[in-house]
Amino acid sequence: MPEDTNATARQVADHLAAKGHTEQAARLHAALNHAGGDVLGALRETCQTILTALAAIDPASATLVEELRLAVNTRLRASPG
Repeated sequence: MPEDTNATARQVADHLAAKGHTEQAARLHAALNHAGGDVLGALRETCQTILTALAAIDPASATLVEELRLAVNTRLRASPG
């Protein structure tokens, strides 16, 4: 995974933890440490799950997660195969 995507994901996870969304932060960290080869796919799926959980209760955090999801989608489309 590109370092900038990794760094952004970690920043979003730290933000979520600071806002009290510890379960969502843990999910994001788990996706970053995904044992399989498709870390970006796991990260995209996790972002969607987190968005569903946060959309109504913390729109600002949901926006950060959405931006990360869009960046991951861009990386996935650019990846060969």
